[in-house]
Amino acid sequence: MKIVFVIIIAFHGLIHLLGFVKAFELSEIKELTQPVSKPFGVLWLVAFLLLIATALLFALKNNYWWELGIIAVLISQMLVVIFWRDAKFGTIPNIIILLVSINSYANYILMAD
Repeated sequence: MKIVFVIIIAFHGLIHLLGFVKAFELSEIKELTQPVSKPFGVLWLVAFLLLIATALLFALKNNYWWELGIIAVLISQMLVVIFWRDAKFGTIPNIIILLVSINSYANYILMAD
């Protein structure tokens, strides 16, 4: 199950690369119908980097992966809302990542006491 979770995070991160590629016109992305400005393209790249880092930290069993996961989900979901027509299905992996992150945070808090 842990491998599936890492794949979900990494794949979701890779999808965020599409917004960056579209914004900087590195390739034609027909799947994204809305225009993406360069500042938003940078945010898509930041979300990609945070999600990939989250997947790596989780895979390496870092106890603080959830912190990066929550930040990544917040940025990702903000982009999903702004680009809703093209990105609405990004909410599904964001919910999964957020729920597992909250669970890990709860475990961290319980173990600290």
